[in-house]
Amino acid sequence: MLKTMILSILFGALLVLSVNGAFLPEDNSDAFGLEYAESIAGFIPNAPKIDGKLDDWKYAIWVAFDSEKELLRGKGAWKGKDDLTMTWSTMYDAETFYFAAAVRDDIFAPAANAGQPWVGDTIFLYIDWEQVGVGTPACKPNFAFINKKALVTDFSAIKNPNLPKSDIAIVPTPELGKGGMIYEVAMPFTSLTKVKVKEGTEVGFTPGYEEGTDDPEKKGGLVFMDWHGLNPDDSANLGTLTFGEPLAVDPTGKLAITWGQLKKSVP
Repeated sequence: MLKTMILSILFGALLVLSVNGAFLPEDNSDAFGLEYAESIAGFIPNAPKIDGKLDDWKYAIWVAFDSEKELLRGKGAWKGKDDLTMTWSTMYDAETFYFAAAVRDDIFAPAANAGQPWVGDTIFLYIDWEQVGVGTPACKPNFAFINKKALVTDFSAIKNPNLPKSDIAIVPTPELGKGGMIYEVAMPFTSLTKVKVKEGTEVGFTPGYEEGTDDPEKKGGLVFMDWHGLNPDDSANLGTLTFGEPLAVDPTGKLAITWGQLKKSVP
């Protein structure tokens, strides 16, 4: 009953930032009453245009990795929010899982070799679709901008040859710093999992941002950020992603009720 009521929420747009007319997100998860390591993918009736512009994501739920508690590695190298911050979100429709991130960065230093994206700046997703909670997450897509090309690479336990064909845009965004980048990706569920994702599905999930060692100025070593700053290759350390109802706002642009309020109101 509780899950049914929670999943009846209509999600809204909250705190955002507009620079030169372009939408750049800020963390609005607290306003939805989400606890740390909880996130929500809102259902969308129309697919966003995968172009590295986030105007299609204005009503999404956004989470920021922007503090030392998200550092798995790099406590001696990370210099604060202007050095590296990742604000990320997810959405979905009947056929596709969408991921977007606005990365604030002072220096963008990608890997030179597409086969080793982790030695440069890159994003991994760690997904436990069956929420087993033990072992290594079976699903591990990677997003990287290497040799001026945006790439999706599959580091999953069982690789799907169609996943690298996913739509992706990675666009330099100076409003996010000299190395700032927007990531936007659309991945068919059939390329990710055999689980039939629907409203109410919960999965183990975290993105992980790797600021690698290919930048010689990063003498303190690489930085890696994810939920809790714990090893995401252990499914027990993942957060929870819930697939919810359609994203929507009321006429005032505010939520009628937040996730946290609803959880507290139901015994």
